[in-house]
Amino acid sequence: MKHFFTCLLMLVCCTNLFASGIDTAKSEKRLSKRQLLSDIDYLVATTNEVHPNMYHSISKEKYRKLRDSLSNLLHDGMTPLQAWPLIAPLVGSLNEGHSSLNLPEELLVEIKANGNILFPVAFSEFDGRYLVVRADASAESKLVVGDKVESINGIPAPKLIDILSRHMGGLQSWRAVDVCRDMLAYLDIYGIKGPYRLVYLHEGKTMEAILNPISLLSLREKLGRLPKAPKKTEYAYDLLADGDVYLKINSLNAKPELFKSFLDSAFRQIKQQAPKRLIIDLRLNGGGNSALGEMLLGYITEKPFRMTGGVRWKVSQTYKEQLNERMKGEGAKEMPYYFEARNGSVLKSSAAKPQPPMHNDLLYKGAVLVLIGPKTFSSANMLANAIQDYHLATLVGEATGEPANDYGELIYLKLPYTGFTFSTSTKQFVRANGNAKDAGPVWPNYTVKDNPATKTDEVLEFVSKLK
Repeated sequence: MKHFFTCLLMLVCCTNLFASGIDTAKSEKRLSKRQLLSDIDYLVATTNEVHPNMYHSISKEKYRKLRDSLSNLLHDGMTPLQAWPLIAPLVGSLNEGHSSLNLPEELLVEIKANGNILFPVAFSEFDGRYLVVRADASAESKLVVGDKVESINGIPAPKLIDILSRHMGGLQSWRAVDVCRDMLAYLDIYGIKGPYRLVYLHEGKTMEAILNPISLLSLREKLGRLPKAPKKTEYAYDLLADGDVYLKINSLNAKPELFKSFLDSAFRQIKQQAPKRLIIDLRLNGGGNSALGEMLLGYITEKPFRMTGGVRWKVSQTYKEQLNERMKGEGAKEMPYYFEARNGSVLKSSAAKPQPPMHNDLLYKGAVLVLIGPKTFSSANMLANAIQDYHLATLVGEATGEPANDYGELIYLKLPYTGFTFSTSTKQFVRANGNAKDAGPVWPNYTVKDNPATKTDEVLEFVSKLK
């Protein structure tokens, strides 16, 4: 349920599922206050057990006060949907992009069972001030692609992003990506209902529109008319018209041997074509395995570097059990250093000195430009940080979606009574240069923003003129 809108699109696009999928006649689950408080106790205790520094962004006292204030709002007879917004901030207040309370499955049931309850506008992005319109599926159809929404029901767009992302932490740019993707779900579950009053900019003029909510059926009909988004490819290689080579890397999730095979193939072509510049696009890369990022750097630099300035890994019985299940009972054999460590301890690894990569016959020695943005996250963010801290290439685009000093190595958990699933971190990573106090993201050398309302890729256009 992490990407709720993706699930919803599957629902609206499948006629058979729409006709007979989820049983909407099923009675709503009601929970006692005792059960809800038990879920909160489990969430807090388990997070504290597995997280290397749970209170890095909020003091223990403030967290306790938040927990008490939310607990006081719970009562007997609440449904999971009613309880979710009151439990969500306990995860979001950890303030990191890897910690998030997933939307409940019951929300799909509600959306399908009820009539006109859905927010009718889809957004492509939040630009820091406005929500940029991707489509208006309302009966009124007043907004067009590229219009910029300033507020919804009197709530300014930046504040709206903060309200609708109480379930997750991290930089606003990263939280905005998630909110824009699942806007209709978040508005519903956080109780921001229609009719919706939108203040927006159209061709530079401030306009206002009142839009009524729509049904799932209407949404399916309207979305069916939209042009299909191009299929996302994990990797792509292209020789551009100006002779530059463009390498798109949208994920670091492949098996290492397959990723190496792709890189070998791509850099053989690069060696034959001998371009003056290589452009590596990480703007849609949400991460994966940091070892793949390190592998990539071995094809573009001979300079010494390191991927991280140090790691702190919390040891817990809960994560040992999850790892062991993942490793089919072989956890103690495959990771003795973790399984033999005392629960509650923190495994610390000091940063190794920067080292040059191994000799590579396919090393590219020309100019390298790396494109980054708010969707550059996790291991891709670590890769961009190594590039930044050791000046391995020129970064172009927008700041990445999380701080260079951040957390990761996720554990996935489930609350016993509500059934809500959430993730949090077990590791803390120090940025590559060792400056643990820097709270900022990875910044580009050249800041350029792509306009989603145009067919032109403004970042690539800028790069083509950069000499």
